[in-house]
Amino acid sequence: MSLSIVAICNRALDLLGADPITSLADDSKAARLCQRNYEGVRDTVLRAYPWNSAMCRALLPALATVPMFGYRFQYQLPTGPEPAACLRVYQVIAGDDYRIEGRRLLTDYPPPLQLLYIGQVLDPNQFDPLLAEAISARLSIYLAGNLTESASRIETMRSHYREVLQEARAMDAQEGRADMIEADEWLNSRR
Repeated sequence: MSLSIVAICNRALDLLGADPITSLADDSKAARLCQRNYEGVRDTVLRAYPWNSAMCRALLPALATVPMFGYRFQYQLPTGPEPAACLRVYQVIAGDDYRIEGRRLLTDYPPPLQLLYIGQVLDPNQFDPLLAEAISARLSIYLAGNLTESASRIETMRSHYREVLQEARAMDAQEGRADMIEADEWLNSRR
């Protein structure tokens, strides 16, 4: 199934009972609101959780300039598009002694730095279906105030977003973990 930004926006509009759009360039209030809010909402939802479909890896070279104090090395975080821009550092493979300052990572770990991070996924076809649903649900919160002017509708959309996010997180957390769970259960039974 092909997924598009318009499809994600239309799902948000459906949640509000609003008319669908055919393009973000449509001459309608809904299209203008979707165009204005989609990217920020997408990045917020991606950053909120380490979605498997947004995880990226990078080997970072150290920058020529060193930090003024506190750490020996600094690294430029990926800025995209290839590799994807870093929305949030998930793990520095060498350990957890690092600090993020602006778009740089400071640490004592020598290069190349192995980084696992949440990337800014621009192509909605790369989204897990539940990630797309979470983006639609969060977008509906932003659209509700302008399209429905109903405080209760906004709260209903917030509640729906929390439910979708909870379900999506549960499903996303299961991917790639079944073998590990089975192995742990087997090992524990042998003790």
